[in-house]
Amino acid sequence: MQVHCARLLGLLGLFAASPARALQPLELFLAASAQHNADALESQANLDLQRAQADLSLGRVLPGLTARAALTRNQYDSLIDLGPGQGRITVVPLQQRDAFATLTVPLVDLAGFTRVVAARTLASAAGKQLAATQLQVQAVVAQDYYQVVANLSLLTAAQKALEVSRENLRLAQNRSAAGVAPALDVDRARADLEQQNQQVSAAALQIALATRALASASGVVPDDGTAQSLQDDLHAEPKEADSAPLIDQLPAVVAATETTRAAEQQVDAQRLAFLPTLAGSITERGTSAPGFTGHEFSWQALLGLNWALDFTVPANLRVQAAAAGAARARELRARLLARDTIHRQWETVAASIERSQSARVGLAAANRAADSARNRYQAGATTQLELLQAQRDAFTADVARIQADADLVNARAQLRLASGMSLLKNSESVQ
Repeated sequence: MQVHCARLLGLLGLFAASPARALQPLELFLAASAQHNADALESQANLDLQRAQADLSLGRVLPGLTARAALTRNQYDSLIDLGPGQGRITVVPLQQRDAFATLTVPLVDLAGFTRVVAARTLASAAGKQLAATQLQVQAVVAQDYYQVVANLSLLTAAQKALEVSRENLRLAQNRSAAGVAPALDVDRARADLEQQNQQVSAAALQIALATRALASASGVVPDDGTAQSLQDDLHAEPKEADSAPLIDQLPAVVAATETTRAAEQQVDAQRLAFLPTLAGSITERGTSAPGFTGHEFSWQALLGLNWALDFTVPANLRVQAAAAGAARARELRARLLARDTIHRQWETVAASIERSQSARVGLAAANRAADSARNRYQAGATTQLELLQAQRDAFTADVARIQADADLVNARAQLRLASGMSLLKNSESVQ
């Protein structure tokens, strides 16, 4: 426990002693997250995998060249004597060298061609999923960033409240020494001072946790220092219905749609597997034992029709049909989730505007009440309890205003991301 407290006090001292540096802008964390965030890296790897799978499917229906060489050593040779003056023909030599080169060309493979189309559709869906993942990563980074900003502001407010408590303690001590206030006021002021010390330590802890979360999400360690002011003009966002036509263009929805289409193309490919395939090949052979042909090099052309039917063909068709049904369900879920997310974020912005406006009015009133209570206490017209309560109310109102403004700014960012628009200035959309 002592070590933990020492770390918190050390962190607090770092914030207090470090020069006034500003927290890095949000765009820096967003740009870095595309290169360092685990979810973004996994999605990029999946895109690379799907593209490689598409090339693999294409390679199966493209012409292919194979080469083979063999060196054969026989125990006995076999010769045919053609008669006087005609020489001999070697049928089986003691040592024989052969080389083959075969070019195979698929001519009719409707199932294979359709699988190539399906693989390309899946690769396209993986690209859209990468864009959707980037939006999700930005949402996490933005939320963590604005929480860091809010916590830095909360630390500043706690430090200001701590200074006020110290001044209250000095005032109570002076009044007690002058005989116009009881010793109880000094004890109350000292207790209030220690309570504010606890608030500062709690704020420092929240900063430590929030900065670690932001660093993990973005790959960039936030600088210790001051944060930008959380100010918002409280303007209303466009109606939720204005975003409805964008749902079909959202990366997550497009990815689900293309995944469904790829699954349906796989069903078509499996139906075409009932049909035969036609392929041609030509083989060039070189040998050291030409035998009766008398030619060391010769070629052979082949046209083959292959038709394979067994129980696995209709069973695979049912498998692909079931997979297509599941893909359609996931597409519906993605569409509903996108619509519900936009609705939720729009309602959150609307509620946050009212909350932030109310918090600002409440803070102004609480500050006026605290100033009035302090003046009255100095004049001996009110009690110390009323002064302490007014100052605590002012601190609570300041905390509420900071968190309300942070939630409002974050809600606007989340609504933008839910609508498919990037928070990066150089990229209005990742669709």
